[in-house]
Amino acid sequence: MSATGRTPAEAAPDGARVADRYRLLRRVGSGGMAEVFRAHDELLGRDVALKVFRREFASADDLRRQKGEVRILANLSHPSLVTLFDTTSDEEGRGVLILEFVDGTDAGARLKEGPLPAAAVAALGLDIARALAYIHAKGVVHRDIAPANILLPSATSSAVAAKLTDLGIARLVDDARITSTGFVIGTASYLSPEQAAGRPVGPPSDVYSLGLVLLECLTGKREFTGSGVESAVARLSRDPDVPETLDAEWRRLIRSMVAREPDHRPTAAVVAEQLSALLARGEAPGEASGDALDRTLLLPSADEDAAAAPPHEPTAATTVLPGAPVPTAAATSALPGTRPAPARPAATTASRFLRPLLSLRRGMLIIIVACVALVVVVIAIALGTMSGGGQSSPDPVKSYPAVGGTLGDHLRQLEHDVSNSGP
Repeated sequence: MSATGRTPAEAAPDGARVADRYRLLRRVGSGGMAEVFRAHDELLGRDVALKVFRREFASADDLRRQKGEVRILANLSHPSLVTLFDTTSDEEGRGVLILEFVDGTDAGARLKEGPLPAAAVAALGLDIARALAYIHAKGVVHRDIAPANILLPSATSSAVAAKLTDLGIARLVDDARITSTGFVIGTASYLSPEQAAGRPVGPPSDVYSLGLVLLECLTGKREFTGSGVESAVARLSRDPDVPETLDAEWRRLIRSMVAREPDHRPTAAVVAEQLSALLARGEAPGEASGDALDRTLLLPSADEDAAAAPPHEPTAATTVLPGAPVPTAAATSALPGTRPAPARPAATTASRFLRPLLSLRRGMLIIIVACVALVVVVIAIALGTMSGGGQSSPDPVKSYPAVGGTLGDHLRQLEHDVSNSGP
């Protein structure tokens, strides 16, 4: 937990300790049920938040009786939940929760400065919706979603935009005792209709309250004001006013969250999905995706004139005759998402079949020339051997024509073999 901004921080009594372990540093908040102190855990060497209940709500004996609930809450672990470390009591027998201390402020204090940017609201809502989806899956209902219970960590202290605190107070404090004192779990301005009517509550109640919080963060205006009774009556008589000035997607989401009937509201998990989509669109409106940009950069470059050609203009992208210059294919510079280029003209299609035929004919011609040359050389050698007798005949190799390439290599090898064979 962190300073709430509701009351100025007050110094704790000098040297005051709780359970001979937690040294109180200062008071950071005070509510109807408890006071919150920043304290230092001298055993583990870290700062924590101590929530000290008033005796009429939770004593040390109450917390001991609720040890099963304490165990459930202490085992909950989520990046957007304030962690419950332990429970204890002070010298006066008051119940004390030892919680994670979050360095920052809360949404209630931030709203005093005016509405938040839509992207910030989406990030805040996404974290809280994910936390609610997590605890709802564990069978836990928060029952008091309000700006003061949504902590906004400083940028350097957390990897999330918001953390939900005061989790499970309703499970730790005896309902009968709450009723006898006239106290209602939940902040009046953010109660769901079923809470205001005193009906049983479940996960949809948290979704409704979060919808009111998101609406206030976007507009800077609290929807249901006045005393607890006035706020409850208003909740049962009308739906929240979602202004038309909000983006259409925001309007649809918030109106679904604050539906009068619990069964008509989306789950926290669905809210998280929709807020994630809103946040993604808000971060890069109208920009091409990274994949599309990569695909564009990998295409062959085109000259200025070809790039200006209409996307469906046919271009010859292949060569028909060897040695012909290859024109630039403007079709390769089409932007991502355009339709494929139309079918190639007939001449271009025919060239794909002519190329292998021309290559085959050139190969066969080379083989035929090599065979003819080889036959000529063999005949010349045979004639020279028969007519020369013991006379030394002129070296037939000297009359070979100069031939390059693979054929020349074969002729030179033949020359070498003939020269070394002798009569």
